[in-house]
Amino acid sequence: MHTSSDRRFRRLSTAAAAVAFALCAAPRLVAAQEAVYGGEDLTSPPKLVSAAAAARLVARSFPEEMRKAGTGGTVQLQFVIGKDGKVEPSSIEVVQAPAPALGDAAKTVAEKMQFVPGKKDGSAVRARVQLPIVYKP
Repeated sequence: MHTSSDRRFRRLSTAAAAVAFALCAAPRLVAAQEAVYGGEDLTSPPKLVSAAAAARLVARSFPEEMRKAGTGGTVQLQFVIGKDGKVEPSSIEVVQAPAPALGDAAKTVAEKMQFVPGKKDGSAVRARVQLPIVYKP
């Protein structure tokens, strides 16, 4: 038979273990959320690895029904490029789009783009960029 003090002790032990786990995990969470720099803070901005490859991605992503209808335009995206030159998918945001389908297509393109990462004082850093993606019917 368990007494009320045994139950209280177990609850406190469980709570203490949860707090200890949270404290151990906190430094990793902070490290994972490294600073993101804007263009004015960078010594060297990110650059596309291949403009030709990016153009092919854009052409392939153009929604067929919009191309046939002659609907195009410029989608303005904002996103973070990691230290490895890859776009962080969760950071992609459509700032402006002439149609939702073009915004969605542009997000798909951004996820596949490769960049030379931005640099600050000679070291690769995470960088926030805005990029126009133009769809011409």
